Amino acid sequence: MKRIPFSGRAAIICALIFAIGVPTTAMGFGEGRNLLLGKRNPSSSGSRTLTSETEIIASNSTYGTRQSNKGSGGGAIYGCRAAATAGAPACVRASNLNGGQAFQFTTTGSTAGSITVAKTTGAPFTTNATGVATGLNADKVDGKDATDFAAASDVQALSAGLLFATVNANGSLGDNKRGAISSTKDATTPVYTVEFNRDVSKCSYTASVVGAAAATSPGVQSTQNQPTKVTVNLGGTLDNSFHLQVIC
Repeated sequence: MKRIPFSGRAAIICALIFAIGVPTTAMGFGEGRNLLLGKRNPSSSGSRTLTSETEIIASNSTYGTRQSNKGSGGGAIYGCRAAATAGAPACVRASNLNGGQAFQFTTTGSTAGSITVAKTTGAPFTTNATGVATGLNADKVDGKDATDFAAASDVQALSAGLLFATVNANGSLGDNKRGAISSTKDATTPVYTVEFNRDVSKCSYTASVVGAAAATSPGVQSTQNQPTKVTVNLGGTLDNSFHLQVIC
């Protein structure tokens, strides 16, 4: 067999090859290698994934990286296996260390995006901010649907239908009133007539005397042939001030 001479130069070359090969194995498959465009990096094999962060650090006044798709697809997709425990890292995190905005979403369409939760009773997001979110139109508040709340027009209509008056013992109209425009008292009996600014003939009436309990309950009815007036009869011969409520 012919002996192959092994020079000092060959020994150095072999040592360099060995030295270069060792770090690749020590860092894991793919670490320290170039990014392959159009390919999966580093591999589809779960045993060949990266074992440390890939950091891209920039120092400019625009953006550190930019991802765009000039076709009809999206610009980027991120997936992870983040644990469902408090304090676990999220799939995507944006942290502004200079007091400005941490994220922006802009679209030329009518819907900016969606948040889908597997458990539909879960919260779409949480926040510690208590300020007003300008333009945010909430459909649910404290578990109530928007349809559970009365419209402003309904509240205004209900308020307009709640009429009342305080009437003094001498028949004059008191200061607390809504819709009442005048009141009078019969000359010889404790019978009072209160007039309102609208037809109250088909409303319900409640009258209660002021002070001690009365011997009899006041009689209340729509004044005959005068739809804007209500007649209150306190009974007996004692004059007294009273409150009158009209619900239409």
